[in-house]
Amino acid sequence: MKVLFIGKKFGNSYLQFLTLKKLYKTVDKIDPTESIVKYKLFIQIFYKISPRIFEPFLKRYVISKIKKNYDLIYVNSAEFIGKGTIIYLKKISKKIIFNCNDNPFISRDNKRWILFLSAAKYYDLIVFQHKSRMALSKKFGLKNTLLTMPPYDEYGHKPTKKKIKKNIKVIFVGTWFPERGFFFLKLIQLGLDIRIFGNKWDKDPNYKLIKSKIKLGHVDYKNYTRLIQRSEIAISLFSKGNVDVITNRVPEITAIGTFLCSEGTTFMKKNYLENKEVVYFNTPEECYSKCIFYLKNKILQKKIANKGKIKTTKILKISNYQLIKKMVNIVFEKK
Repeated sequence: MKVLFIGKKFGNSYLQFLTLKKLYKTVDKIDPTESIVKYKLFIQIFYKISPRIFEPFLKRYVISKIKKNYDLIYVNSAEFIGKGTIIYLKKISKKIIFNCNDNPFISRDNKRWILFLSAAKYYDLIVFQHKSRMALSKKFGLKNTLLTMPPYDEYGHKPTKKKIKKNIKVIFVGTWFPERGFFFLKLIQLGLDIRIFGNKWDKDPNYKLIKSKIKLGHVDYKNYTRLIQRSEIAISLFSKGNVDVITNRVPEITAIGTFLCSEGTTFMKKNYLENKEVVYFNTPEECYSKCIFYLKNKILQKKIANKGKIKTTKILKISNYQLIKKMVNIVFEKK
């Protein structure tokens, strides 16, 4: 099978590309962000004013990189694919899939999804990870959708076999949002020994008070896995603006084998048993008390972490490899 991957060359996007390369002999790659990412002003205009300004340019860029026909086009960066581009892509491919781990139906990301919404109906399959996206997709008239859980990557989130010293008590890896700043300020004020890694934390109004606990910047998947493996407890928070009820961090952290302390949602509790596979909280105070309890109870901490790993990797079986195979089988109507 000849496959074209359209997506970014880093993070979970790149891990999906590597998975496709394991599955199929011929996998080419186009990163549409390369056409505008070197110009900061262009990025600002794209996200905050209108992506439509760049649509003809993006279409020319993508077409210029294509030299043959494909059986499958696997899209990860659909925000850069407008109606004109996807109509062209359908002419040179049998099937087109978009694996969406965001929420393209709300305004949290400003104008980011305008081009996708104009092209959405032309995909053969769009995969969402939240029921809320499925309901919203119907309002936009989309019928080509599939609901799955967010995946981990068997390669990227594989813990090293070497014995790792757990020298981080509690960790959070993720981008800053206002509600997260308040949450971690409270945890720090309560005295929790925590380290925070991610982008935009310097935007928090209380940054000076939490600065000593933060390392700014993007964390690539290799460092991410090392950091999580070095931590006794990892905290998972869901994006309020994205209306999330689960996040990729859940399968990633549990697959790595670290104890997960997560926000509690009905969806989470349905899939991960409370106090047996994952521990849940509703408030910063509850999160603090549970982290302190399990930091003191290492045997129980390890037992829950091991059961969480088994749930993700052996029972739910939600790896990129398994998800991509499922998506491809659906569009090509294989059993």
